[in-house]
Amino acid sequence: MRTKKLLSIVPVLAFLVISITSLQAQIGIRFPSEKKTVKDPVTGTELTFLTSKPAGDSKIYQTHNQWTADGNWVIFRSNRVKGEAMAVNEKTGTIVQVSEGGFTGMLNVARKSMKLYFMRNLPAYQATQNRRGRPVQVIEVDLATLFADSESGKLKPATAYQRICGTTPAEIGAGGDMALDGDEEVVYFRIGKEESARHIPEGTKIEPNFGPRNMGAGPSGLGMMNIKTGETKFVVAVPFQVGHIQANPWVPGEIVFCWETGGKAPQRTWTVMSDGSGLRPLYPESEYEWVTHESIIADHPHPTFSADGSRIEIQSAMLSEDNRSMNICIIPLPEEWLKRKY
Repeated sequence: MRTKKLLSIVPVLAFLVISITSLQAQIGIRFPSEKKTVKDPVTGTELTFLTSKPAGDSKIYQTHNQWTADGNWVIFRSNRVKGEAMAVNEKTGTIVQVSEGGFTGMLNVARKSMKLYFMRNLPAYQATQNRRGRPVQVIEVDLATLFADSESGKLKPATAYQRICGTTPAEIGAGGDMALDGDEEVVYFRIGKEESARHIPEGTKIEPNFGPRNMGAGPSGLGMMNIKTGETKFVVAVPFQVGHIQANPWVPGEIVFCWETGGKAPQRTWTVMSDGSGLRPLYPESEYEWVTHESIIADHPHPTFSADGSRIEIQSAMLSEDNRSMNICIIPLPEEWLKRKY
């Protein structure tokens, strides 16, 4: 009899565990402030750590925007809720979950509106032999509404804040890195080897792997999506592996990307326009130049200036007991620098 009672309780406990887990993973959930001010022992600069716990924090890649359009929130990646994006208020230190359902690749914070964009894989999609890729969604998050509802404690379902801009065709193999265009109407992303091979000019020499990490072989390429209509277009195919993608925030349609080898490439930096024209090296690199970025510690700070140029965001292990776990840190520029006249 006792065994039967225990067995009858098991489904209830399982339901409660699932419910609690779902609640913790809900978009808009708030976490207590971890904000700390620490004086740098070498320079005396007051460093503001917006996070200070070992929760797997890391900032967005340094060439992408970090702050929301109102300048109040910093978007970052974290394992507080695994696979989800977070925002921390620079003044209050409040941390808010800003995605639900996961994301892949790069987080893109809009400069002109309180929006966040990212890609999301469709886990339920099963690729077949004829279609080796899988569709990927581009998601838009309405941060302004989300922050307001989070503060008032009146959160709605995720669909009230997240909008599917569009879904890429499975066959183009979209995924990986993504960049938001300067006009904030389209995003750019990598496309797969097979799709790129269909577009690359006949007779083009396909580059093999380069360097000790055996990376960099082509072909690869870029595609784009209109985030208003969901329409996808091909941009360009190249004979090497495309890595990080950037979009010029001041010149709509201008893209910068790299030949990714995991280190030095024969020609790392490239640029192209969104219509596929103007493909060329950003500048011709010499054999003796090492145009990339590297590090000799647990990670590197990836510094990014705020939009007004008054402070810098880095990721730092300064407060970590293991000297490895990263936190989000803001460094103010000296007042005398900001007062200079040019």
